[in-house]
Amino acid sequence: MKRLLLFILILMVLLTSCNFSSKEKILYKDKRVLSKIEKTYEKYNGYKCKANIKIISGETESIYLIEETYNKPNKYKLEILKPKESKGIIILNTDDKVFVEHPSINQSISLITIKSLNKQMLIGGFYENISKSNTISTQGINNEEYLTFEFKLEEKNKYRDSAKIWIEKKNYTPYKLNIFDESGALQVEITYENFKFIRNLKTKL
Repeated sequence: MKRLLLFILILMVLLTSCNFSSKEKILYKDKRVLSKIEKTYEKYNGYKCKANIKIISGETESIYLIEETYNKPNKYKLEILKPKESKGIIILNTDDKVFVEHPSINQSISLITIKSLNKQMLIGGFYENISKSNTISTQGINNEEYLTFEFKLEEKNKYRDSAKIWIEKKNYTPYKLNIFDESGALQVEITYENFKFIRNLKTKL
Protein backbone atom coordinates (compact mmCIF):
# COMPACT_ATOMS: atom_id res chain seq x y z
CA MET A 1 0.00 0.00 0.00
CA LYS A 2 2.84 2.41 0.83
CA ARG A 3 4.39 1.75 -2.57
CA LEU A 4 1.04 2.38 -4.25
CA LEU A 5 0.58 5.69 -2.45
CA LEU A 6 4.11 6.74 -3.39
CA PHE A 7 3.48 5.91 -7.05
CA ILE A 8 0.19 7.82 -7.09
CA LEU A 9 1.85 10.81 -5.41
CA ILE A 10 4.72 10.85 -7.92
CA LEU A 11 2.36 10.38 -10.85
CA MET A 12 0.06 13.15 -9.68
CA VAL A 13 2.99 15.54 -9.26
CA LEU A 14 4.19 14.74 -12.77
CA LEU A 15 0.77 15.00 -14.36
CA THR A 16 -0.37 18.17 -12.62
CA SER A 17 2.72 20.37 -12.66
CA CYS A 18 4.31 20.06 -16.11
CA ASN A 19 3.43 21.99 -19.25
CA PHE A 20 5.36 22.30 -22.47
CA SER A 21 6.54 25.76 -23.47
CA SER A 22 8.40 27.25 -26.39
CA LYS A 23 10.12 30.55 -27.07
CA GLU A 24 11.92 29.57 -30.25
CA LYS A 25 10.70 29.86 -33.85
CA ILE A 26 10.00 26.65 -35.75
CA LEU A 27 11.58 26.31 -39.18
CA TYR A 28 9.30 25.98 -42.21
CA LYS A 29 10.36 22.38 -42.89
CA ASP A 30 9.63 21.52 -39.27
CA LYS A 31 6.20 23.14 -39.53
CA ARG A 32 5.41 20.76 -42.38
CA VAL A 33 6.36 17.79 -40.19
CA LEU A 34 4.26 19.14 -37.32
CA SER A 35 1.30 19.61 -39.64
CA LYS A 36 1.47 16.00 -40.84
CA ILE A 37 1.58 14.66 -37.28
CA GLU A 38 -1.29 16.88 -36.16
CA LYS A 39 -3.44 15.77 -39.11
CA THR A 40 -2.69 12.11 -38.33
CA TYR A 41 -3.72 12.59 -34.70
CA GLU A 42 -6.88 14.51 -35.63
CA LYS A 43 -8.16 11.55 -37.68
CA TYR A 44 -8.59 9.45 -34.55
CA ASN A 45 -10.71 9.63 -31.40
CA GLY A 46 -8.00 8.48 -29.00
CA TYR A 47 -5.40 5.80 -28.42
CA LYS A 48 -4.43 2.81 -26.28
CA CYS A 49 -0.95 1.62 -25.33
CA LYS A 50 1.27 0.14 -22.65
CA ALA A 51 3.81 2.40 -20.97
CA ASN A 52 6.93 1.19 -19.19
CA ILE A 53 7.74 3.83 -16.59
CA LYS A 54 11.07 4.16 -14.81
CA ILE A 55 11.22 6.79 -12.06
CA ILE A 56 14.71 7.68 -10.85
CA SER A 57 15.22 9.12 -7.37
CA GLY A 58 18.86 9.40 -6.44
CA GLU A 59 20.29 5.90 -6.77
CA THR A 60 16.83 4.30 -6.50
CA GLU A 61 14.77 3.27 -9.51
CA SER A 62 11.07 2.36 -9.45
CA ILE A 63 9.63 0.42 -12.40
CA TYR A 64 5.96 0.32 -13.41
CA LEU A 65 4.02 -1.03 -16.37
CA ILE A 66 0.71 0.68 -17.02
CA GLU A 67 -1.95 0.51 -19.70
CA GLU A 68 -2.92 3.97 -20.88
CA THR A 69 -6.20 4.61 -22.69
CA TYR A 70 -7.45 7.96 -23.94
CA ASN A 71 -10.74 8.97 -25.53
CA LYS A 72 -11.12 12.54 -26.78
CA PRO A 73 -11.63 15.11 -25.50
CA ASN A 74 -10.67 14.48 -21.87
CA LYS A 75 -11.10 10.88 -20.72
CA TYR A 76 -8.02 9.01 -19.48
CA LYS A 77 -7.61 5.62 -17.88
CA LEU A 78 -4.30 4.47 -16.38
CA GLU A 79 -4.25 0.86 -15.14
CA ILE A 80 -1.22 -0.52 -13.33
CA LEU A 81 -0.16 -3.94 -14.65
CA LYS A 82 3.14 -4.24 -12.73
CA PRO A 83 4.47 -4.55 -10.05
CA LYS A 84 2.33 -7.44 -8.85
CA GLU A 85 1.35 -5.80 -5.56
CA SER A 86 -0.11 -2.83 -7.44
CA LYS A 87 -1.74 -4.74 -10.30
CA GLY A 88 -5.28 -3.63 -11.03
CA ILE A 89 -5.00 -0.14 -9.59
CA ILE A 90 -6.83 2.26 -11.91
CA ILE A 91 -6.53 6.03 -12.15
CA LEU A 92 -9.51 7.39 -14.07
CA ASN A 93 -9.93 10.95 -15.28
CA THR A 94 -13.30 11.64 -16.80
CA ASP A 95 -14.62 15.16 -17.42
CA ASP A 96 -13.61 17.17 -14.32
CA LYS A 97 -13.00 14.35 -11.81
CA VAL A 98 -10.10 12.04 -10.98
CA PHE A 99 -10.73 8.67 -9.31
CA VAL A 100 -8.44 5.94 -7.99
CA GLU A 101 -9.89 2.42 -7.99
CA HIS A 102 -8.27 -0.29 -5.84
CA PRO A 103 -9.34 -3.89 -6.57
CA SER A 104 -8.45 -5.23 -3.12
CA ILE A 105 -10.85 -2.89 -1.34
CA ASN A 106 -13.42 -2.76 -4.15
CA GLN A 107 -13.73 0.99 -3.75
CA SER A 108 -13.26 4.09 -5.87
CA ILE A 109 -11.59 7.10 -4.23
CA SER A 110 -12.15 10.58 -5.61
CA LEU A 111 -9.14 12.90 -5.53
CA ILE A 112 -11.14 16.03 -4.82
CA THR A 113 -8.09 18.31 -4.74
CA ILE A 114 -7.18 17.31 -8.31
CA LYS A 115 -9.95 18.08 -10.78
CA SER A 116 -8.19 16.76 -13.86
CA LEU A 117 -4.92 15.25 -15.02
CA ASN A 118 -2.61 17.55 -16.90
CA LYS A 119 -2.45 15.90 -20.32
CA GLN A 120 0.91 17.44 -21.13
CA MET A 121 2.79 14.56 -19.48
CA LEU A 122 0.60 11.91 -21.08
CA ILE A 123 1.45 11.08 -24.65
CA GLY A 124 -1.89 12.48 -25.82
CA GLY A 125 -0.88 15.85 -24.44
CA PHE A 126 2.22 15.79 -26.63
CA TYR A 127 0.17 15.32 -29.80
CA GLU A 128 -2.07 18.23 -28.84
CA ASN A 129 0.87 20.53 -28.02
CA ILE A 130 3.44 19.38 -30.54
CA SER A 131 3.82 22.86 -32.04
CA LYS A 132 5.47 24.02 -28.79
CA SER A 133 8.61 21.95 -29.34
CA ASN A 134 11.87 23.90 -29.21
CA THR A 135 13.98 21.49 -31.27
CA ILE A 136 13.03 18.90 -33.90
CA SER A 137 15.55 16.40 -35.27
CA THR A 138 15.90 12.75 -36.33
CA GLN A 139 17.67 9.79 -34.74
CA GLY A 140 18.24 6.20 -35.83
CA ILE A 141 17.70 3.46 -33.24
CA ASN A 142 17.93 -0.27 -34.07
CA ASN A 143 17.47 0.35 -37.81
CA GLU A 144 14.38 2.50 -37.20
CA GLU A 145 14.25 6.25 -37.82
CA TYR A 146 12.62 8.48 -35.23
CA LEU A 147 11.64 12.12 -35.03
CA THR A 148 12.76 13.71 -31.76
CA PHE A 149 11.14 16.70 -30.08
CA GLU A 150 12.63 18.68 -27.21
CA PHE A 151 10.64 20.90 -24.86
CA LYS A 152 11.16 23.15 -21.90
CA LEU A 153 8.58 22.77 -19.14
CA GLU A 154 6.62 25.86 -18.15
CA GLU A 155 6.29 25.14 -14.43
CA LYS A 156 9.75 23.72 -14.10
CA ASN A 157 11.82 23.11 -11.00
CA LYS A 158 15.22 21.56 -10.31
CA TYR A 159 13.78 18.06 -10.71
CA ARG A 160 11.69 18.64 -13.85
CA ASP A 161 13.18 21.07 -16.33
CA SER A 162 12.84 19.65 -19.84
CA ALA A 163 11.45 16.74 -21.86
CA LYS A 164 12.40 14.84 -25.01
CA ILE A 165 10.06 12.65 -27.03
CA TRP A 166 10.81 10.12 -29.78
CA ILE A 167 8.12 9.14 -32.29
CA GLU A 168 8.37 6.76 -35.25
CA LYS A 169 8.86 8.65 -38.49
CA LYS A 170 6.83 6.29 -40.66
CA ASN A 171 3.61 6.21 -38.66
CA TYR A 172 3.96 8.93 -35.99
CA THR A 173 3.46 6.61 -33.02
CA PRO A 174 5.41 7.26 -29.79
CA TYR A 175 8.51 5.35 -28.81
CA LYS A 176 9.86 7.08 -25.72
CA LEU A 177 9.43 10.09 -23.42
CA ASN A 178 12.22 11.31 -21.14
CA ILE A 179 12.04 13.97 -18.42
CA PHE A 180 15.26 15.68 -17.25
CA ASP A 181 16.20 17.82 -14.26
CA GLU A 182 17.91 21.22 -14.56
CA SER A 183 21.35 19.57 -14.72
CA GLY A 184 20.26 17.38 -17.64
CA ALA A 185 20.07 14.19 -15.58
CA LEU A 186 17.31 11.72 -16.47
CA GLN A 187 14.48 11.64 -13.90
CA VAL A 188 11.70 9.75 -15.70
CA GLU A 189 11.86 7.42 -18.71
CA ILE A 190 8.72 6.13 -20.38
CA THR A 191 8.85 3.68 -23.28
CA TYR A 192 5.71 2.74 -25.19
CA GLU A 193 4.60 -0.54 -26.71
CA ASN A 194 1.53 -1.81 -28.58
CA PHE A 195 0.45 1.74 -29.34
CA LYS A 196 -2.77 1.89 -31.35
CA PHE A 197 -4.84 4.86 -32.42
CA ILE A 198 -8.57 4.49 -31.79
CA ARG A 199 -10.69 5.44 -34.78
CA ASN A 200 -14.06 4.92 -33.11
CA LEU A 201 -15.25 4.99 -29.51
CA LYS A 202 -15.75 1.26 -28.95
CA THR A 203 -12.83 1.28 -26.49
CA LYS A 204 -14.56 2.40 -23.30
CA LEU A 205 -12.98 3.65 -20.12
